[in-house]
Amino acid sequence: MKLNTINDITNFIFVGKDIEELSHYDLLIINADWAEEQLAKDMKLMLDRNVIDNNTLFIICESHGNTDRSSANILTNYLRKEGLVNKIIIDDKYITNPEILKNIDKLVDINNYTRILRVAKDFVARRWYMNAKRYNFPIDKCDFYGVVDNRNISKNDWYKSEAGINQVMKEFINIGELTINNELSIK
Repeated sequence: MKLNTINDITNFIFVGKDIEELSHYDLLIINADWAEEQLAKDMKLMLDRNVIDNNTLFIICESHGNTDRSSANILTNYLRKEGLVNKIIIDDKYITNPEILKNIDKLVDINNYTRILRVAKDFVARRWYMNAKRYNFPIDKCDFYGVVDNRNISKNDWYKSEAGINQVMKEFINIGELTINNELSIK
């Protein structure tokens, strides 16, 4: 067996779908702490391709950290400029992967949705799926779409910059530590 480290890491970390691979979704769960303008453009493209429609509910999780900037409100404004009129729930309590997965029932009845799209940074897809499995989130209904911020940490380019390599390796470490501490499972 020939090992190709870049391909092996890419295939482990980046398990989201490209926009062309997405089906139709009635619920989007979006992290809004990066690239709001690009994300709104992606959502417009999804609307144009019938990946979402005007009835798709958006849950937008506010950015984490101490900031006076409301990423959720910024994203909402960009979405409106792009012509999206969807119902939006903005959440600032359950922003991290485990928290949104554990507490989704406080926001919506997840059983009312047939297809769910999780939208976050491209390089967090594997950890999200592992967390989702841990919390019995209905991953059979879910896909992951990764948005690429201005650091260009994507499936195709992460290894081309020091920032990309560092971030993806931090994600490996994070997954490893969570697994060692029995917060995630590889099974």
